[in-house]
Amino acid sequence: MLKKHSILSTLILLATMSMPMQAAQQFETYEQAKKQVTDTGYIVFIYPEGWDKYGEKLCRKLIADPAVQKAAGDAALLLAPIYQNRNEETNAHAKKIMGDLAGHGDMADISYPAISFYEKGGRMYASLHGRDLMRASTEQVAKQIATKLAAKKKQDKILAESHNAQKAEDKARLLWESGRVGSISQPGGLREALQNVDPEDKYGYRAALNFGFGIQQGESLDALTKRLDAALENDRLEVWQKQRACATFIGHVRRSLGSMAGGPLITKYARIMHKLDPDSPLGISGPVVMRDWVQQYRYGQGWSEQIIPSAPIPMVMHDVPITKPGTYTVTFKLTTGRDGIRIKRLRLMDGNRCIVSEDSPKDVTWGNTVQTYTLTVKKALKTPTLEITYGNEPDKRSSWGEITVKQN
Repeated sequence: MLKKHSILSTLILLATMSMPMQAAQQFETYEQAKKQVTDTGYIVFIYPEGWDKYGEKLCRKLIADPAVQKAAGDAALLLAPIYQNRNEETNAHAKKIMGDLAGHGDMADISYPAISFYEKGGRMYASLHGRDLMRASTEQVAKQIATKLAAKKKQDKILAESHNAQKAEDKARLLWESGRVGSISQPGGLREALQNVDPEDKYGYRAALNFGFGIQQGESLDALTKRLDAALENDRLEVWQKQRACATFIGHVRRSLGSMAGGPLITKYARIMHKLDPDSPLGISGPVVMRDWVQQYRYGQGWSEQIIPSAPIPMVMHDVPITKPGTYTVTFKLTTGRDGIRIKRLRLMDGNRCIVSEDSPKDVTWGNTVQTYTLTVKKALKTPTLEITYGNEPDKRSSWGEITVKQN
C-alpha cells in the first residue's frame, strides 16, 4: 500500500513539474498586491488616463494577454493611470492604486504608456516605453518582459555571490559586475556598497562606476587628450562610456579650436567612437561628424577669427604653391580686425617630413601690418603644406588677413 502511495506521489510531482509556470496575477491596488508579492516584485502597466485612448487600450490589452502574464512569472501586476493635469482627486486615485511604489508621474525620462518594473521593496529598476512598447507586437513585449526579469535574477545572483565572497577584491568586482547587467538599472546603494568594501578604491571599481568625462576649467588640450586616451584604455569602462567621452571631447575641440584647427583631433576620435560600436547612435554619428565637422585649411583662405584656434596648436595649410626647388617668400598681411596675429612658428612640410622650420615669433599688427618669411627649398616637393602655429590668446582673435606665397 505504501509503495502504491509513493508511486502516486511521484506521478503527481512529475505532472506538476511538467505544467507551465503559473501566470502572473493582476491586483487592483498595491495594498492588495503587497500581501502576496514574491521576490519577483511588481510590474505596473501605466496608461495615460483621459488623454491617450490608444495607450490605455494597449495597456489593458497587454496586462490581460496570456503570453505577457506567463512571461511575467509570479510578479504582481498592476494597472495604473497617469494624468496629464493633476488635482487632488486624480492624485488620490493614483495613490490608491500605486500606494508606496515610486511616484512614476515624476519620472521625466519615461514616456507613456509604459511598463515599469519594481523590486519587492518598491524601487523601480527598469521600464518599457516609447518605440520598445508602441511598435512591438504582444509577443515582442512578452519577450522584453522576460528579458528584464531574467536580467534582474542575474543581478540578484551576482549580488548574492558578492555577499558570500571572502576577499574584498572579489566582493568589489562582483558588486561592479552587478551594475553592468544590461537592460536594467544598477542596484540601489551600489556606490555605498563599494565604498564599504573598498574605502580607498584600491581596485578601481568605484572610479570606473563613477566615471564621467567632463571638461575641467583651465585644463590644457594636452592634459585633456591624455585623460581621454587613459579612459579609452580602461577595460573597466563600458563601451558607451568611452563613446560619450569621445563625443564630449569632440564637441569641446570643435568649439574651442574650430573645424580646421581641430580637424585632425575630431577625425581621430570620431573614428574611435565609430569603431567602438558602429551600430550605436554615437557610432553611427562618427562618419557624419567627420563629414560635417572637419574642414581642411587651404591656401587662399588667409586667416580669420573663425580660423585662429584658441590654443597654440599647428594648423596645416594645404595646396601651398611650393613644389619646385628655389627661394620663396611667405607674406602675412593684416587687412581688418582689432587684434592682429602672433605667429609662433612656421614650418614647410612635405608629408610628415619637415623641410624648413622658422621658430622666431613674429607679430602682425596695425603698427606692422606685413610680416614675411623666406624659405629655401633644395629639392622638389610632392605634398607641400605649411604648418602655421598661431599664438593668439583665446579672447584676442578678432583678426583677418591674407597669406601669400611667391617664388623669388
